[in-house]
Amino acid sequence: MRLRCVICVIAAIANMNTNAQVFTGNTWNQNNLVSLKASQLYYEVTIGANLFPQKNYADFMYMSFGYGKPNKKNAWRKFTPENVFSESLPRSLKEKLSNSGTDDLHAIMINLGWNHWFNHVLGCYVQSGWGGIVDLSTNDDLTEEEKTLLADTRDKAIFIYHTVPVELGLTLNVWEHYIIQAGVTYMWKEIPLFTIGVGYAF
Repeated sequence: MRLRCVICVIAAIANMNTNAQVFTGNTWNQNNLVSLKASQLYYEVTIGANLFPQKNYADFMYMSFGYGKPNKKNAWRKFTPENVFSESLPRSLKEKLSNSGTDDLHAIMINLGWNHWFNHVLGCYVQSGWGGIVDLSTNDDLTEEEKTLLADTRDKAIFIYHTVPVELGLTLNVWEHYIIQAGVTYMWKEIPLFTIGVGYAF
């Protein structure tokens, strides 16, 4: 039963690809591409432009912007740094800081990417750039005395983690201007994570 479902899906995609090729003709008339992608690390939006319009192939250069929400239970757990406190701080303050949550942690990403289309059906993409975790906590739950003790230590860094995410995958034209993307995102300390997306060329 499962094999039959897989065969039906492949046949449907092949049929849609045929329609896509008929719709686009022999040359790429689309000059722009937008897409939305998601993984366990980031939600992404990409905006790109075709470098070689009116060709049988296409090369889209694009910018990618991502956002993620790190916590101790999702894929960001390996990237969330351990709290390190000065030995001069009281034990009660160390415990309070170590038990603080991750609600004020935010992950952001900016990438430059390239999406090459071999024809009107199949393409591939690769992107890389900068990613980081931002700590926007304000320690509003601390007393004035505790804030004074922290002020004597080194200033809190807003960016507490920097990384270089690398993403690569395949793109498939499934219907007219609509595409799907599937790939992997790799960052240090984590195995490659599956990334999926949908896009529109115009």
